[in-house]
Formats: sequence, structure tokens, C-alpha cells
Amino acid sequence: MAKNKSGKSPKDNTVQPEDAMSRVALLCQEGQWREAVLLCRRTSAKAEKEGKDDLAFGLKMALRKIEYSLRRQMASALVAKSREFLSKEYLLDVGE
Repeated sequence: MAKNKSGKSPKDNTVQPEDAMSRVALLCQEGQWREAVLLCRRTSAKAEKEGKDDLAFGLKMALRKIEYSLRRQMASALVAKSREFLSKEYLLDVGE
């Protein structure tokens, strides 16, 4: 995708981050935890191969926090769906 001089893509006028940490942070801000985890793992492995130890360490530390947030999000979704399911079951029981 081509970018104009301001670093924005012409299609959607959003700023495209240049480095891995910025992209990971952007995904987290958008609530895309799974994508952030995958990107963090991929770029961490790449940084290790390229000998960029500081970047790899930073990404691994961020990965721990992102995985925690992903687990929280998944648990929250499970609780919400369980409540929804139980309320439907209760309505079925009362109707009999």
C-alpha cells in the first residue's frame, strides 16, 4: 500500500506506524489482542534472529502483558455468554 508524504495511507487516511512496538500498541488500543499477540511473537522471533536483543526483550515483556489482557478478554466473554445462556435457561424453566 502506498503512503503519501505524511505517512498516511491514501485509502483510509490513518497513520501507519513504522516500528513493531507502535504497531503492537495500535492493535492493543483497538482491542485486537489476538492480532497483537501474533505480531508480538513474530517480530520478537525476527528481532532475535537479527541480533536486536533490546527489541526482542521489549517485545517479550510486552507479550506477557498482552497475553494477560487477552486471557481477561476471553474470560469476560465466557462470563457474558454464560449469563446470557443461564438467563435463557431460567426463562425456559419458568415457562414450564
